[in-house]
Amino acid sequence: MFVVSNTRTNYLLNVGKFLPDYTAQQYRKNHLQTRSHENLKSHNCEDSNLHTCHRENLKSHKRFKKTGGEGVDKSNCEFSLDDFWLKLRVSSKYISNEVTKLCLAFSKSPLPGVTQTHEMLRTLETAYLEVLSTFYTLPKSCGLVLRKEVNMAVLQIVESLITVVMSLQEEGDKAQKDRLMLTGRVWDACEAIEGLPQNNLQVTCKIIQREDGLVLDALQEIEEEVAAEQSGNGLRTEEEEEEDNSMTWSNQDRELLFPCMGLVKTARSSFKRIGAVLQIKGKFETEEQISQLDDLVSKSVEISPAVDDMVSCMYPPMNKDAVRSAAAVLKTRVEALLHMVKQSHYATEEDIGWIEFLLKAVAHNNNKLLPLLNS
Repeated sequence: MFVVSNTRTNYLLNVGKFLPDYTAQQYRKNHLQTRSHENLKSHNCEDSNLHTCHRENLKSHKRFKKTGGEGVDKSNCEFSLDDFWLKLRVSSKYISNEVTKLCLAFSKSPLPGVTQTHEMLRTLETAYLEVLSTFYTLPKSCGLVLRKEVNMAVLQIVESLITVVMSLQEEGDKAQKDRLMLTGRVWDACEAIEGLPQNNLQVTCKIIQREDGLVLDALQEIEEEVAAEQSGNGLRTEEEEEEDNSMTWSNQDRELLFPCMGLVKTARSSFKRIGAVLQIKGKFETEEQISQLDDLVSKSVEISPAVDDMVSCMYPPMNKDAVRSAAAVLKTRVEALLHMVKQSHYATEEDIGWIEFLLKAVAHNNNKLLPLLNS
């Protein structure tokens, strides 16, 4: 009975787990060298040493991990984002088709022999490398956020492929059913390419919406806790506070709650406003506009962790030092975000009003909070 070795699985893991930046020219050069090396060795491959041959042939692929750089040299060629997406869709569908053939071949007896398995894995490898090659043509000038989004999608394909290849080592009815499920994950990962945002603006809008949702969830969580506590207890005497101080807010804590919630609400309002403006006025026509979108994302993803820290400090019993630290971080990050938006291409004169209003709201809530923390 033929059992697939770990060589091809380890190759997929080593080559694909972390997709580095890499020039398309260097990739193609190394890939051609690898293929020449493989062709020379393939004549000497016998079934008995197939795994050793694969191991030697695939080692040279790992060289690309050591080189960094942009996806494509724009001085030598013109990049088309539409062509890129077409190639990526075609190559991902190629993977989906080839992994289906592999799964079907291992779903019934007799199982494929060494030579047939070797050819199927080589074809699957070619399909996988085509996706990688396409990914590396995406230049950073199209947006770091877009590049990261595509990177993650390709990683999903790679990881799902690894599990399918590893499953070939298992036999029996259960293994065949599991393999079908794992193949379905490859299909899902390949189909996900179709739903990816097509440019840096679309990715940015998606991330802003996601961050807005995270902040809203945190805000609603603490609002529900406050509403439940107020409806059940109301104001309490000092004796009542001492009985269960760890489970409910003290009267002093309640004074801190409102400016703390004000900071969180301002963060949420900022995302809501920014998202609306981006949908209407956001552009990705120049490298400066694309860079501003990247910067917006880098600032935005810092907000929800700060909100989480702020909300965590708002549960009883409230610690003033923790509240002071969390509030300072959230205030600084929201202000930095709003000031950056104010200078961006998607904020016009008519947007200055709401930006200034939110900046004043941050300052107002912080000014209300500081005396309470120092008392």
